[in-house]
Amino acid sequence: MKKKITLKRILHNDEWRYGIYFDYDPVVNKIVKSMPGVTYSGTNKCWHVACKEEVLKNILSSLKDIADVDISLISLPSEKSKITAKAISHPRQSANKKERETVTGGYSQPVTIRHISGVPGKGSRFGSVRFSISQPDDRLIIKFLGRYDPEWISELKRYGKPFYDRFRREWSLEWSQMAVDSLADYFMFRGIDVKVERFEALGPLKEKRNERGSEVRNRILGQEAVEGIEKIRRYLKENRYSGNTIEAYVGLLELFFKYFNERLPSDITEVDISDFFRDYIFENKYSTSYQNQIISAIKLFYSLNGNGKINVIKLGRPRRSRSLPKVFSKEEVKRILDSPNNMKHKLLLWMIYSCGLRRSEVTNIRLRDLERERGILNIIEAKGMVDRIVPVPKKVWAKIDEYVESYRPVIYLFEGQSGGRYSSESVYRVFKGALRKAGIDKEVGVHSLRHSYATHLHESGLDIKYIQELLGHKSTKTTEIYTHVSRRNLVDVRSPIEDLDLK
Repeated sequence: MKKKITLKRILHNDEWRYGIYFDYDPVVNKIVKSMPGVTYSGTNKCWHVACKEEVLKNILSSLKDIADVDISLISLPSEKSKITAKAISHPRQSANKKERETVTGGYSQPVTIRHISGVPGKGSRFGSVRFSISQPDDRLIIKFLGRYDPEWISELKRYGKPFYDRFRREWSLEWSQMAVDSLADYFMFRGIDVKVERFEALGPLKEKRNERGSEVRNRILGQEAVEGIEKIRRYLKENRYSGNTIEAYVGLLELFFKYFNERLPSDITEVDISDFFRDYIFENKYSTSYQNQIISAIKLFYSLNGNGKINVIKLGRPRRSRSLPKVFSKEEVKRILDSPNNMKHKLLLWMIYSCGLRRSEVTNIRLRDLERERGILNIIEAKGMVDRIVPVPKKVWAKIDEYVESYRPVIYLFEGQSGGRYSSESVYRVFKGALRKAGIDKEVGVHSLRHSYATHLHESGLDIKYIQELLGHKSTKTTEIYTHVSRRNLVDVRSPIEDLDLK
């Protein structure tokens, strides 16, 4: 039976190295020890070599007959990550907060960065992981949403001394882009879904929310509320709700009942709920969506624990604004898709637009998902765990052939410099770079190419039902939003001004 060897990216004396990890074996140890440039690190407890492609090839060729080598954790870091890591290692270089924000790219204020989807094996017993950033002290907050592997804690310790908050059931580390990227890669390659979030800086409003929120969350929950919330947690687990949904409901209910910490849940009235919305939600200018989430949590709580003095049927919901998707004209799409000079970047954008893909879907494309004979792409376990197929245009197949011949991907269509899945953040950077080169100044994300795909299909006359299937929507109601931005019917509208004899 072959030995198991894992290569990990480590930072040693301000230089990125390949760490070679394995259970001690004299044969493996002898081969590794004889490799050019290899050094042993007592701190990392591994042999390590330079992060170079020729070195990696030498490792793989030297060990291929006696060991299985896992290279999923060696994607090369960006220079920005390296600078950040050095700043963390030598904090005296950052004399003040302003300088520290410069070193870390100004990430001290939290904004949604990305969602990375792993590819869980069937029957995976682990939940997802949520990363967020604590604005006051630049801490990376890590919360395991469901069951977790104790080995994950050991991995956290490689990036500093983690602190565990027993009340919130969260781990925290000193924030750095290196820690975010490296830990996200670590979980992603184990099939664990990772959410990486920052929240937009809100200035005085943010401070007001933090102050008010901290005051409420520091209150003690009564026993009746604790028992009721635990009942909600069990119900959601038994009905196979996702870990994210469970934690969202529990967190909202804890906030709500801590606000009324001197009252029993059974004594709270509809008037009290109205006061809560006015005093906490409206006063702090939380969104309609956030208010709706709290209402859903309250309804579920009282439905399962008894209504008390509340009629859940009468709990109304706020009217929700519905913004239209931001789309590009066909001329703008042409400019965007023609912008990249890099073959990989060009095909990446071509695939997103021509197949109507989400950002996570394009990074998850494996070579085996492409069926040339049928001219289709199989999209496996997309949002909502829904599989679908989409046609791939002939001109895109020609571009795929050219790219595969040149780049030689192994598993995924788009891979990093040293293998493994292309990062979702890299897709965003490619898209933003194409926008700049195309001279398009719009505050839009990669998803706008998917919106444009759907809108252009509708304008060309394709039935909304087919568009729904191509996009993987569960309901046509979601897809119908594109009828509001399509010009298909607008071009036939005659304005009444045409009938007026004006000078």
